[in-house]
Amino acid sequence: MMKWKKRVHLTDKQKISAYKEEIITLEQVDYSPLYSQDVAYHNYGYIHTFRVISDGLRLANMKQFMAGVLAGIWIGLVYVAVAYATFSITNASISKILTGAIFGSVILLISFLGGGFVTAHMWYNRTMFKKVERWSIFLKACGLVYAGNIIGIMIFTIIFQLSGALDHTSMIKLVDGVEVKWTLGNHIYESFGAAKLYEVGSAIKNGEALTASEVFKTIGYVFASAVLCNFLICLATQGSKSAKGNTVAAMIMYFLVLFYFAIGGYQHCVANWFGAWMLILRAISDPTTQHANMAWAFVAFNIIPAILGNFVGALIIGTFMGLFNKEFDTLLVKEARMKFLAEEIERIENKKMKVKK
Repeated sequence: MMKWKKRVHLTDKQKISAYKEEIITLEQVDYSPLYSQDVAYHNYGYIHTFRVISDGLRLANMKQFMAGVLAGIWIGLVYVAVAYATFSITNASISKILTGAIFGSVILLISFLGGGFVTAHMWYNRTMFKKVERWSIFLKACGLVYAGNIIGIMIFTIIFQLSGALDHTSMIKLVDGVEVKWTLGNHIYESFGAAKLYEVGSAIKNGEALTASEVFKTIGYVFASAVLCNFLICLATQGSKSAKGNTVAAMIMYFLVLFYFAIGGYQHCVANWFGAWMLILRAISDPTTQHANMAWAFVAFNIIPAILGNFVGALIIGTFMGLFNKEFDTLLVKEARMKFLAEEIERIENKKMKVKK
């Protein structure tokens, strides 16, 4: 008969003692390779991405949130530029290339003006399973940045809608063989909204009831696309750090990866909030059943699967890159673990002092 091993609960004093012993062991390790400039570009990029994201998790709450807000506003600016640039283009290939070229510039705004995406934090998610960070710290940082991303995009889309540009920019377009007035709003709702809902979007547009098959297909498409999306987003940060301080090379790496991401139309849980907010605002300003259905369906069948897919994508590509840079990853994990243990000792001691008071 199998006997279950009882989990031993250590006292705070025992935890501190165990942590100090582990720190002494970790301090004996030679970490000098992590501080050398003479490593390969890909190793250098991996080392510094690990450190930048690790340090970023500990930024002040307001700084985390405002970084998210700024990135959200930059996303809105770039999406509107894409919408205007592709509004009257009928050639799908040219439209995609133009989208990629314009969308890639968002990373330049973030690099020079500030901002942050929750998907960049996700690069670090695999280290949670190696006990080098508390889940509470990681999830709080992700939550603050993501809340900022969502609110930043909301602020931009509300002001943009109030500007009247959605209805005042128009052209005559053939839709199902009939000439209709096609506005910038129609273009945004279609390209950044319904199109990202695949089968579900088509069913809602046609006034059809949703089937289980359509829902599961849409969720599957979004999830898989989101996995691939964060392959690229995570590599954008690492690629830029590989430039070893060369700003031009870093911007080229950033731009190229974002260019590929935009052309592929991959699902990004931050960028897709532009489409979500535009659909929500349309449902508020023109409350029809179809508009309301498109808005809630976008959040349920696009945003949520995209979050999960982005997380899994970061876990997969992060693990692969960790294995490829194994000799440095091992040292980085040990160094991060040592810092984590020191923080845990401080946290326990502070808790004891509060109890005494």
